[in-house]
Amino acid sequence: MWLIVKKMKKNNFSRTISLETCLIEYMQVQQIFSIGTIFAKDHDQSTTAHEDNLIKRCRDGDQRAMEQIVKLYEKQVYNTAFGIVGNQEDAQDITQDVFLTIWNKIGQFKFRSKFSTWIYQIAKNQSLNLKNLKKRRRTDATEIDDSQTWVPVDEKTPETTLLVNEQQKLLLRALDNLKEKHRTILVLREMEALSYDDISKVLGCSIGRVKSRLHEARLSLRKAFLTI
Repeated sequence: MWLIVKKMKKNNFSRTISLETCLIEYMQVQQIFSIGTIFAKDHDQSTTAHEDNLIKRCRDGDQRAMEQIVKLYEKQVYNTAFGIVGNQEDAQDITQDVFLTIWNKIGQFKFRSKFSTWIYQIAKNQSLNLKNLKKRRRTDATEIDDSQTWVPVDEKTPETTLLVNEQQKLLLRALDNLKEKHRTILVLREMEALSYDDISKVLGCSIGRVKSRLHEARLSLRKAFLTI
């Protein structure tokens, strides 16, 4: 298993009205622009000479090179999948499928964009495919499983871990009420910190459309958050 997801005992934390109220007020003050601070993410991911070498080695069938690519991107892929599907087990399955796809199709990467952009495209597509498939199979409304937890690896204290986990739950509940296009763009921009240019390539639309859709998504998230 590529990912190690920390789990919490069910009795370690109980949601309180004061916490929800405090979090809602905080999000209002921040105007939903800082939701990415609740999730672990990396910053600039330009394709490097090291990545170029790994890609070429993978094309030659070097499994060790693929293992290094997994280590470089497993967190970003998992975060993207989890942000879209809102389910830990599904996100883990998607993550493994994404890297299998990369291994099988790495010869299709043409170096015309950043390697990370290509990976995000695959992660986004597979996440949306699974989410839509499950929607078609269910007659009831899709719900986030609040029994599952996801804690970023850089959290230091048990108290901070508990608070961040609770914030994630509330955000995922709000995100799950958004339109697919709004949820996806928030995951890419606010949680994964992709640039407008990278998002436009992942989504296949103009930078202007990215900005307008992001504005719509933030407004929708604010409304959804206040109705939780």
